[in-house]
Amino acid sequence: MKVAHLTTVDISLRYLVLPQLEAVIAEGGEAIGISAPGPWVEELEAAGIRHVALPSSTRGMNPLADLRAAGELWRVLHTEHLDILHTHNPKPGLYGRVLGRLAGVPIVVNTVHGLYATPDDPWWKRAVVYGLETVASRFSDAELVQSAEDLELLRRLHVAPVAKLRHLGNGVDLTRFDPSRFTDADLAKVRRELCVANSQILVGSVGRLVAEKGYPELFDAFVGLGDRFVLICAGPDDPEKADALPRGLIDRAKRSGVRFLGMRTDVDRLYAAMDIFVLASHREGFPRSAMEAAAMGVPVIATDIRGCREVVEDQTNGLLVPVRDAVALGSAIEKLGEDAELRHRLGERGRARAVERFDERKVVDIVMDTYRQVARRKGIASVDGDGPVTLRPATVDDAAALAKMHSIAIDTGFLPTLGPGFMRQLYRTLIGDTDAVVLVADNGARVVGFVAGVRDTGAFYHRFVRRRGIAAGIAALPRLVRPSVLRRAWETFRYEGTGGEVPAELLSMAVDERYRGRGLGYRLGLSFLEAMKDADHVKVVVGATNTVAINAYHKMGFMDADEVEVHAGERSVVLVWQV
Repeated sequence: MKVAHLTTVDISLRYLVLPQLEAVIAEGGEAIGISAPGPWVEELEAAGIRHVALPSSTRGMNPLADLRAAGELWRVLHTEHLDILHTHNPKPGLYGRVLGRLAGVPIVVNTVHGLYATPDDPWWKRAVVYGLETVASRFSDAELVQSAEDLELLRRLHVAPVAKLRHLGNGVDLTRFDPSRFTDADLAKVRRELCVANSQILVGSVGRLVAEKGYPELFDAFVGLGDRFVLICAGPDDPEKADALPRGLIDRAKRSGVRFLGMRTDVDRLYAAMDIFVLASHREGFPRSAMEAAAMGVPVIATDIRGCREVVEDQTNGLLVPVRDAVALGSAIEKLGEDAELRHRLGERGRARAVERFDERKVVDIVMDTYRQVARRKGIASVDGDGPVTLRPATVDDAAALAKMHSIAIDTGFLPTLGPGFMRQLYRTLIGDTDAVVLVADNGARVVGFVAGVRDTGAFYHRFVRRRGIAAGIAALPRLVRPSVLRRAWETFRYEGTGGEVPAELLSMAVDERYRGRGLGYRLGLSFLEAMKDADHVKVVVGATNTVAINAYHKMGFMDADEVEVHAGERSVVLVWQV
C-alpha cells in the first residue's frame, strides 16, 4: 500500500495528518507527504515518511503559483504510482482530486477540514466555493468531513454525492494533552518563564498571526482588562496570507502588554499553565487548538461559529461569544477571571468532553477503514488485504506496526507514554535480539496481531540500553523531562526478574480490534510458548485489574504465582507457565 497525503505546506503534514501517515507505515505500507518544502520535512523523514516537494505550492492567493504547483503534482503522480492519494486544504484539495483521478490513482480521498465559505458569507463567495467543491468531489472516492455542520450542508445542498460522505470529526493526542502529566511545580516553572505572578490570570491563544484568528478583537478586549490579566499568543507569522497581522498592530499590542511567543512546539506546557484559553476566530473548520486546550482541562472561550460549537458547549464546558465582538469577548474573559470555581468546573467538563469525542486514534481508524471500504468496493486487494491469517516470525519491517498496535491495545501501560519513536526503537531491538521470540499474525497485507518475549528480561533491557539507548532516549526525551515519567522509566528498566526464579517473560501481546474474538490471541500465545519451551518456565506480568487478559493467560496454561509493584502504587499479577 503506497499512500500519499497532499497538503499546501509541510507544517500541515506534521501537525494535522502525521498520525494518519504513521498508521500507513504501521500497517506495512509506504507513506509519502507531498507539500511545499519547509522546516518540518526533516522531522517527517525521521518518522519514516518520505517527502516529495512541490516548490510552487503556497498558502497565499497566487493563481500562477497554483498552476505551477498543479503541474508539479501531475509529474509526481506519474512518477510515484500511488495506490491512494489523500488530499487536504482548500487549494490542493481541489486540484489534487481532479489530477489524482485523471492520473489514474486507484483511490482518491479528500478531507474537508472546513469549507472555505460559511452560510454567513456573501452569496457569490458561497456560489464559487460550493461550485468548485461540487466539481472536485466528483473526482474522489470518499469525502471525509470534520465538521458535522459542514456535513449537513454538503448533504442538504448536494455538493457531494451522499454515498461518498462520511463524518470524520477531529482529534488530538490525549496522552500528550493530559493535565495529569504536569505537577504544580511544572506549572509554576512555566509561569516563572513567562514572568506571570500567581495572583495574575494567564490568558492564552494559539494560532497563526492572521486577522481571521480574531487577534484584532482579542487585543482590543485585552486593553480594558487591567494588569491582573496577562495575554500570551503562541503562533507563527503567516506573511503569505492576505490577512497577515500588520507589524504596526503587533507593535501596538506589545506596548499594551501582549506577549508574542512565536512558533512553539511545547504548547502542552503552555496550556497547563493557562487559566483561560481564547479562540476568537472568524472562521474555523474544527479548531485543533481549542481541542488541545479543552483536553488539558483549560476553560475555553470561543466565538459562536462552526467548528468552535463542536468543541465548546456554551456555559457547560466553556463560553461562546459573538464573532468580531471585542466587548463581549472582554466580558467573558473578565467573568472567568473573577470566578476560579467556574474556571475549574468548565475545565473539568472540557477534559471529559475531549476524552469522549476528540481522540485522534478514532480519527485515524476512520481514515484507514475508509481506505479499506473503498478498496473492497473497487476490488483493490493490495489495499484491502483481508485474507487468511498466518503466523510468522517478525521482521524489522514490522517494528512500526508492532509499536503502534502495542500503544493502542496496551494503552494503560507505561511504555507507550514514552512516544511512538521510543516504541519503534524497542521493537526493532526485540525483533533483532537472538534471545527473543517475536511472532506476528499476518493477513497477507498487514500485521493484525503479535506476541513478543525474551528468555531473560533483565539481560534484554541491558542489551537494549547498550544498543539503542541513545536513539531511544532522544526519541523519548520530550516525555522524560517530567520527574514522574523519569522515575517510572527507571523502575521499568531496573526491573529484572519479578516473579522469583523465572527470567523468561512474555512481554507483550496484542490483536487488532477487528480480529478479536476469533481465537487469534490464543494461537499466538500457544505458538510463543512452543518457541520458548527450552526456557522451561515463562512468566507474564499483568495489571491486577485486567481480568480479561488474566483469564486469557489462564486458558493458555499460565498459573497465578505472585503479586508485585513494578511501578509504585500499581499492583500487578505474575502468572507462570511451565513446560
